[in-house]
Amino acid sequence: MSHPVRQFFACVANADIDGALMQVHDEAVFEAQGPQTVPIYGVFHGPSGARTFLSILAELFETEAFEFYHWAENDDIVFAHGRMRHRVRRSDRIFECEWALVCRIADGRIIGYKMFEDTAALAAAYHAG
Repeated sequence: MSHPVRQFFACVANADIDGALMQVHDEAVFEAQGPQTVPIYGVFHGPSGARTFLSILAELFETEAFEFYHWAENDDIVFAHGRMRHRVRRSDRIFECEWALVCRIADGRIIGYKMFEDTAALAAAYHAG
């Protein structure tokens, strides 16, 4: 069986949202911190919250690249680092930055998901125009 975080991202990349949500624990908390003026930033609870999070991502961005550079696991924690490039639909501007992700795993599923990215760059691209 593949790792739930890897499986989650593989499903998202293939637009298999139901498959991605199968990797999400019922008590999961998805968190992306940033200015409240950008809809993706907030806290989302459980599979329904993760579905909302993914829906907002699809509405905001046309993903041009999402790459993993580093991956590390220790017990029930996953650390990942990479680069992303999105076209912001609202402004047609590019948002590109390195990112870091921390996930916690419980019962073989993602129970904690916390993304770190250049929030100022996304806010600028989102509000441009």
